[in-house]
Amino acid sequence: MNASRTFLISGAANGIGRAVAEHFATDEAHRLILVDRDLAQLQSWVGNGAFAASIETHGVDIADLASVQALFNDLSVRLGYIDVLVNSAGVCNENEPEDLDNWHKVISVNLNGTFYVTSLCLPLLADRGRIINLSSILGRIGKVRNTAYCASKHGIIGMTKALALDLAPRRITVNAILPAWIDTPMLQGELATQASIAGISQEQILRNAKKKLPLRRFIQADEVAAMVRYLVSPEASGVTAQSLMIDGGAGLGM
Repeated sequence: MNASRTFLISGAANGIGRAVAEHFATDEAHRLILVDRDLAQLQSWVGNGAFAASIETHGVDIADLASVQALFNDLSVRLGYIDVLVNSAGVCNENEPEDLDNWHKVISVNLNGTFYVTSLCLPLLADRGRIINLSSILGRIGKVRNTAYCASKHGIIGMTKALALDLAPRRITVNAILPAWIDTPMLQGELATQASIAGISQEQILRNAKKKLPLRRFIQADEVAAMVRYLVSPEASGVTAQSLMIDGGAGLGM
C-alpha cells in the first residue's frame, strides 16, 4: 500500500482525467477529489465501480471563477491539505482565425480555468506536493484551424515553467505532459469533425491519422496515467519545469 495522499483531478469524467483517477482509486490509502462540469457522467463511472480509495465528485465548470472559488471554499473547511493536483480538464474546439467565439471558449477553459484551479489550490497544496498539467503536442507546434487550442496549450507550458520556479522553495514540483493522438472521446469527436470537413468517412480519417504515427497506433489514456504515476512518485522528486512528450514518435517529424 502506498502512503496516504489526497489527489484533486479535474476533467475526470472521461478520457485522460478518468484514466488517472481510476489508476489512483485502486489504493485504499488515497482520497480522490474528482471535478468535471459533466457531473452526471462523472458520477456514473464512479458509482458503477468498486474502488478502494475514498472518492468525492464535484460538478464544476473550471472556466467559471466563482464556481472554482466555491469548490475551494468548501474544501478548505473540510480538508487539511492536497498532495497532488492533476489539471486534465480541457476542450478542443477548432476555430477559424476569425472565430472569436471559440477563441474565448478554448482560452477560458484550457488556460484561464487551469490557472484558476491551480491558483486557488495553492493554499491547500502540501509542501513537496506535485502539480501535473495536461498540455498537448500542440503546445509545441501549430495546426491549421487550431489557433485557440495551440495558444492555450503553449500557454500551459509557459505557466508550468514559471510556476515551477515560484514553488521551488516549497519543494513543489510542476510538470506538463504533452500527449499527441490519445484514444479518448475528445479525439474521436475531433476525427469526426475532420471527416465531415474533408467529406470522407471517419474510418478513413482514422487510418490516415495512424499512418502519421511512427508506432502506427494511438497512445492509450492508461499510458498517460502511468506517466502521471511516475511524476508523483518519490523517484521524480527532482523532476520539475519539464514538458514530457507521449506521442508515439509523432513529434519527430518526417
